[in-house]
Amino acid sequence: MTKQTAVPNFEINGKQYDLKLTLESIDYLNKLDEGGALALVGKVFTGDLQTYVNIVFAGLKHTGENFTLDSVTKAVEQAIENETLDLDRVMRDGNALVANSFFYKKTVNKMLEGPAKEAMEKLLS
Repeated sequence: MTKQTAVPNFEINGKQYDLKLTLESIDYLNKLDEGGALALVGKVFTGDLQTYVNIVFAGLKHTGENFTLDSVTKAVEQAIENETLDLDRVMRDGNALVANSFFYKKTVNKMLEGPAKEAMEKLLS
């Protein structure tokens, strides 16, 4: 994905935080599945909700607020109930934070060529 995407943010405990990947958060995400980084990218593209929760949790690590996975899960659940979080946003935020991050981007671009890349860009627009 060559298109620049705005930094995603997430509201938790009534406050908006930018989501950012650091070494600690990338390490956390890559260890979630036996397939490592490639499995993560695949789940991001499909809009997997538990992966989104984990991405938000990882993306909040840089804040130093020490959010728990449970508190992030509850905030995601509340956002869905309030109809402020839908599949479109899950996919856009996941793509912006993971697929367009410096760490993953070159590999993602190699994975998505031709029609697959065009389809993903259309889906995320």
